[in-house]
Amino acid sequence: MQSEKETQPTSRFCFFLVPGFSLVALSCAIDVLRAANVEIGHEVFSWYLAGSLPLDNERSEIISSSGLGLTVSDLAQNADCDVISVCGGEKSHLFNCERTDNWLRQQARLGKTIGSISDGAYVVAAAGLFDDCRSTIHWKCQFAYRERHPKADIRTSILEIDGTRFSCAGGTASLDLMLHFVMQKTDRETVGKIADNYFHDVVRGQDQAQQMTSAYRFAGRDQVMTDALLLMESNLEVPLQIATISHQLNISPRQLDRLFTKHLGTTPSAHYREIRLIRASGLLKQSQLSISEIAVGCGFQSSSHLGRHFKKMYGRTPMQQRRIV
Repeated sequence: MQSEKETQPTSRFCFFLVPGFSLVALSCAIDVLRAANVEIGHEVFSWYLAGSLPLDNERSEIISSSGLGLTVSDLAQNADCDVISVCGGEKSHLFNCERTDNWLRQQARLGKTIGSISDGAYVVAAAGLFDDCRSTIHWKCQFAYRERHPKADIRTSILEIDGTRFSCAGGTASLDLMLHFVMQKTDRETVGKIADNYFHDVVRGQDQAQQMTSAYRFAGRDQVMTDALLLMESNLEVPLQIATISHQLNISPRQLDRLFTKHLGTTPSAHYREIRLIRASGLLKQSQLSISEIAVGCGFQSSSHLGRHFKKMYGRTPMQQRRIV
């Protein structure tokens, strides 16, 4: 006689692949579901791959960021799923598909649980499905994602689950996300055993921030360096004077200079400028802001001021950077 657990309905996942999707994020997600079935002893989770294909193709390949392709069904096929996970990658901000937007909205009206892995958040947000809930995205895309959706509740956590919406930062964070789905069907002991398969000793949740700043490298080692970097990274649009940072840390500018030379091999002002240039580089690739708007938003006096330092650091102009896809 079958137990109650054996008779519970299977949760079916649709992984919608955006061209250039992250293969590691997808494989982490799917393998957790596979391992859960093995650990439980029967099929509790099933899954299939989907994509937006030409109307005359029911099956075709979607190419990942690593150049490997996976065969998918068209989004109109096999729509009898419970959960839709839009799996993106570094080019997801370029994905513009009205057919996909309409399909996601239709599935939302049917009550489906819908969310994203990695940069797939761009796609779900474009369909309006993150308008009234928390969401997150990989830290490299945080600035550009906020620029596109200034009113959205965007977090820096590795994953967010808010009602029937979810998102995660990608990479191994998709493993943690799926472990939370497994928890809904099983128990902590089962989830712990599955996590052990991946030498994953802690199941991370919404309270775990992405280590998205250089300050984290010094946490617990040098509190002054940590605080200095956090001040810099929190004040990019209107940069603080180095003397102001020193004053807030209760040390002299000379002491701060010695710390940066010791730990980073550079001066505080040079590192501060590098942080702002890294932000500018991300916005050039992943936003539609003008170069002059990006310059102001990253604390530079003008587009020419940005261009001069940008070329020195990257060997190309901001316009050349924007053309790199």
